[in-house]
Amino acid sequence: MAAILAVDDEKPILELIKKGLQKDGHTVTGYPSAEQVRKEQIAALAHDFKTPLTVVQGNADLLNETKLDAEQHLYTEYIQSGCQQMEVYLKALIDLSQADSGYPLQKEEIDLDDYLKRLRRQMEALWQTSKTHLQMEVRDLPATMRADSLLLERAILNVVNNALDYSPQGSFPYVLVTGDDNTLQLSVTDTGKGFSKQDLIHAQEPFYRADQSRSSGLHMGLGLFIAQTIVHQHGGELILANSEKTGGAKVTIRIPYE
Repeated sequence: MAAILAVDDEKPILELIKKGLQKDGHTVTGYPSAEQVRKEQIAALAHDFKTPLTVVQGNADLLNETKLDAEQHLYTEYIQSGCQQMEVYLKALIDLSQADSGYPLQKEEIDLDDYLKRLRRQMEALWQTSKTHLQMEVRDLPATMRADSLLLERAILNVVNNALDYSPQGSFPYVLVTGDDNTLQLSVTDTGKGFSKQDLIHAQEPFYRADQSRSSGLHMGLGLFIAQTIVHQHGGELILANSEKTGGAKVTIRIPYE
């Protein structure tokens, strides 16, 4: 039986996707209508790929439960691994297409006390799985604000996940939520090695990934890009810096209350 090679390097695929979204070396942000149609078709195709991929994955799982020899088990594991990687790529395509076209905002009045308590529980669950310890401080906030609660939550958790990815186990990433007369400000500071000069320039671009030696895991490089898109749609800004206190990366979300 011919050997089947496992695919373990996603960089060529990511580069192809990234090049398709660039023109003259710069990320394209103002697409003509024909280009927008093409992107929507790609997103639809990515959705359509999920069904046959699920069939392949399911049958590989079933095969692995039957009486196979060692070589056959190895081949089914290659299939399962390949399916998992394809799922990651498809999710990246769908996420990128949605972010590029803009998310439909459904703003509502948010009770900030309840909202932040729920976010804290989600953050604590994330931190527990990575064996880091949540520190969160909230002060000087109004009772309510208007925003798309689900999209804002996604932006915040993307920033939190980014901090977790670059924080060593047992560390104490810090979340500070404050406000002034007009703006909510949420900053997440990790205790990793901080942003490099290149990171500060490019970290909000799609598929940008920092030096893997700074990271505790693999990711697709879309978290900060998606967070930035959501924050900008709310009329806010996403600010990258390094903390003078910890030396780690500091990401700040600023969004107007209205």
